[in-house]
Amino acid sequence: MKLGSLLAIDAFVRLGGTGEAAQGLGISQSAVIKSLKQAEQELELSLATTIQGRLVPTPEAQLLVRHAKSLFGVLKRARHEADMIRVGMADRLRVATVPGLAHSILPPAIKQTRRSLDEAAAVEIMFDHVREHLDAGEADLGISYGPMSRETIADVALRRSPLVCVLSPEHPLIACATISRGDLDGARLISYGPDGVSARDSFQEALSGIGLADRIAITVRHTDTACHLAREGVGIALVDGFVISSNLVEGLAVRPLEASPLVTAYAHHRQGVALDRAARVLLAHLQENPQQ
Repeated sequence: MKLGSLLAIDAFVRLGGTGEAAQGLGISQSAVIKSLKQAEQELELSLATTIQGRLVPTPEAQLLVRHAKSLFGVLKRARHEADMIRVGMADRLRVATVPGLAHSILPPAIKQTRRSLDEAAAVEIMFDHVREHLDAGEADLGISYGPMSRETIADVALRRSPLVCVLSPEHPLIACATISRGDLDGARLISYGPDGVSARDSFQEALSGIGLADRIAITVRHTDTACHLAREGVGIALVDGFVISSNLVEGLAVRPLEASPLVTAYAHHRQGVALDRAARVLLAHLQENPQQ
């Protein structure tokens, strides 16, 4: 069976329809349908049925993908590696990160790493599923808000920062040099949800520690979203102070949050697997702490 047919089956079942699969794979819907028909003939198994004029996965197709989940994962990884080889990025530094830290501590560290390596380091950044990428050997380094506390993964504390408030220039609290917990009573707060990776998410622990975990009105995944919402006057973005190093707060006001617990950024890598030079250099730059 062709690789394209297997990828079409996986996308069809995972996304629930031929149109969705076509969009996910970047091919035409007719190509997906053709691949499914070829797979049905080869496997002698019904993979698609029509319900209300729409092709949807059969129970047999769902069982097939469920039982062959690891195989489909390997195939997708092989396809991705082929794409990377094609564009000259076979030898690259692979970093899996939660979105919040991808917009703050990571870009300057990557810039410094490339300078240290005479601009020779190709870098791939992957969002989310940090633990899964590390376990599968798809990432050299992971970055999150807390330790994973697993025997197979080494946790490295990087930097610590208090929470800060990001406000539009028109916000009444802009007159305050610092903002207290009481100042936020009645304010609409914007912040991150749990990172879904860490055994102990230090960002969520900081929110809980200052009594604001249940006060978040709008949860976001990306720092730029939080800052754009603050810029539009939707509310106050409550983020970690690492964001100050980025240009996302340009034109906005940033105020310290009084008595804020500290948020800790962590790096992760697989135990017993030697880091190559690029990964070691990046880790060293991530451990530099200009904000303490």
